[in-house]
Amino acid sequence: MSLPEWLLSTLACPRCKGPLTQIPPPTPPSAPILPLPLGEGRGEGISDPGSNPESNTPAELSCLSCRLTYPIRDGVPVLLPEESRPLPHSGR
Repeated sequence: MSLPEWLLSTLACPRCKGPLTQIPPPTPPSAPILPLPLGEGRGEGISDPGSNPESNTPAELSCLSCRLTYPIRDGVPVLLPEESRPLPHSGR
């Protein structure tokens, strides 16, 4: 789930008050789209276009100054220092 731009622009890191950026969860490779067999109901198993039920990695907010990430749970940013974790290395 992506946070609205207006909300993201108002949030700040609770430690350094720096800007936060959203890190989306990784998306798995998409499966090929196959036609439904005759007699199958149409629309069954269709999920929300932006949702990814197979992904168990939630989106996060990151502070590049502090090198910390904060979780987003059920669409709500959790900006508590005790909930933060180190930003993973990008391998650059």
